[in-house]
Amino acid sequence: MQKENTSQNHKTFTSMSVGILLLSLLTMAGIVSPALPAIAKDYPNVPESIIEQVSAIPSFAMAIFIIISSWIVRKVGTKKTVELGLWLVIISTVLSLLASNIWILLLSRFLLGAGIGTYNSLAVSLITISYSGKEQSNLLGWENAFQGIGALVGSLLVSLLLLLNWRATFAIYLVSILILLDYHRFVPDIPLSGFKENQSNNVVKKTDFWVVTGSAIATFILMTSYMISIIKMPSYLIENKVGTAVASGLLIGLISLAIIIAGVIYNKVFEKFHYNTLSISVALMAVAYLLLALIPNMIVASIACFVIGISFGFFVPYCFGTAANATSTANSDNVTKIMMISNNLANFLAPFAASMLVLGGTSTINIFKHGGYVLLLLFIIVVLINFLPASHKQTVNN
Repeated sequence: MQKENTSQNHKTFTSMSVGILLLSLLTMAGIVSPALPAIAKDYPNVPESIIEQVSAIPSFAMAIFIIISSWIVRKVGTKKTVELGLWLVIISTVLSLLASNIWILLLSRFLLGAGIGTYNSLAVSLITISYSGKEQSNLLGWENAFQGIGALVGSLLVSLLLLLNWRATFAIYLVSILILLDYHRFVPDIPLSGFKENQSNNVVKKTDFWVVTGSAIATFILMTSYMISIIKMPSYLIENKVGTAVASGLLIGLISLAIIIAGVIYNKVFEKFHYNTLSISVALMAVAYLLLALIPNMIVASIACFVIGISFGFFVPYCFGTAANATSTANSDNVTKIMMISNNLANFLAPFAASMLVLGGTSTINIFKHGGYVLLLLFIIVVLINFLPASHKQTVNN
């Protein structure tokens, strides 16, 4: 198995690359958030923070199993690790559909996160290890686009299934059966430690600690902001008399559509703006938050959701690609795990972060207003870092 180089292989979509990309269809656990009000109605004695964990607890499990997955890969290899994760997703889906109380439902959601977490870092690592240069950045953009495709189709299905009942919404994860079959057939057992960099001169690339840390922090803040917008959108629409929970599902679908668009054009954006791709992402997220805070109506909410999706579609491949290329190929999976942990902890902590952003109030307007201020501060920091001498040295095209 050798790392594919763009100069030798210009074909982005092969049976192997598509098999890897399909793994990203299942990473959007938050798309069931439109079902939260209905779940809360069925469990009136359960605190809202517990109900919101139906959407957030998979991310906590993912963070744990991303770490455990290293041990699993060493024992059984990448192929069986991915297939084990997909089997856990299938089991969790069946359990979600049959759950008789909130605690069994939370357990099933934990299993969903465990399954996704088992293979989640591999969805990125198998790209950064197997591909390089422009092809790598292109596939990283498409990896993010596949997340958007999964979320878009999933959110539309959630909106439709919600018309039946909230329990039916979890059936969207049954697509994992098809993904398992495709991966089993087309993707080989790709080794994570079988590549040696610069074999001709035995030069091993050192990990740039500051680049990895900065990428992880930026990912944490931006992913928290993204997840808050997903979790709080149903409450925001209902509280401000803008729309319904079903409408929030459509808005989340709009976010997903924007993620797809951003993923497809990401490589061209990065080639033009390089480091400033991150500045653009932060600025877009801040603008979206302030729009939601200042002008609560459906048109503005739709625009804001689209902007949030574009921001997400830019910062995820940028931060992950930058971090992966700030280390050696042999160590890239470990760095990817750090990024995934940051990503999933942000998802898990988003409900608590939202509670902090209320600052003693109760309005979702406060959440988006104060969140917008935090994002503006991050934007200033990112712009200032742009002037540091080493700020451009690590890019996803290294």
